[in-house]
Amino acid sequence: MRILLFLAIVANSCDLFATAVGIHGFGNREGNPLLSGVASQNWLVFVAIKGAVIPLLIWWLYRYRHRTPQLSVAGLGIVAVALTVAVGQWLGWIAAVVHVRGAGF
Repeated sequence: MRILLFLAIVANSCDLFATAVGIHGFGNREGNPLLSGVASQNWLVFVAIKGAVIPLLIWWLYRYRHRTPQLSVAGLGIVAVALTVAVGQWLGWIAAVVHVRGAGF
């Protein structure tokens, strides 16, 4: 269970980093429709939400492992997989951009 917590928080941090590089370096945008408006209007609020609030929500889900263990394990698994897929999609996108534009960006 702790491994899922760790993986979910690491995947969220990687997603935040990839989003920052994508938005500021390549003109990309946030893929989450709930956060895309915040990312384009107020960068500091976006970073606070994605870098602090979401890890707190992940930790909150982890705390419920004794009350509802199946829900907690499933939730953390879904979060870890979803964020890992998001980072993987970003890596695929950036590979295509580098391939088309060349290594000089």
